[in-house]
Amino acid sequence: MGFPERLQSIIEEQRISKYKIAKAIDISASTVSNYIKGKTKPDSTKLTVLCKLLGVNKAWLQTGDGPKYITEEPQTVYNRTPADIDDKQMIRKLINLLESQHESIREKDMQITLLIRKIPDIPSQN
Repeated sequence: MGFPERLQSIIEEQRISKYKIAKAIDISASTVSNYIKGKTKPDSTKLTVLCKLLGVNKAWLQTGDGPKYITEEPQTVYNRTPADIDDKQMIRKLINLLESQHESIREKDMQITLLIRKIPDIPSQN
């Protein structure tokens, strides 16, 4: 079973529409269909968001290795998306996901800034 079949099985298992997935990760429903047909694969960012949205282990979705579902995450536990989820719930889940990603990027940026400040000025060679 390849990526397209694993994705299709999760969509069927969770009874979530391609439209809701597409809307949640800001792509077209035809793009989701192309993922399922094996015509294209999501880029790394879309794949990460897709996995978190569906509560699926990224390694499992890509290769079939490891557990199917995410058991826990350090900051947030992402629940599987039920079929009857409304748009407000979906938006809240995505906002939480984006906020956690934003904080992670902000922390890395601060670490880089601190490291750059530690670099001594190079004297000019005039």
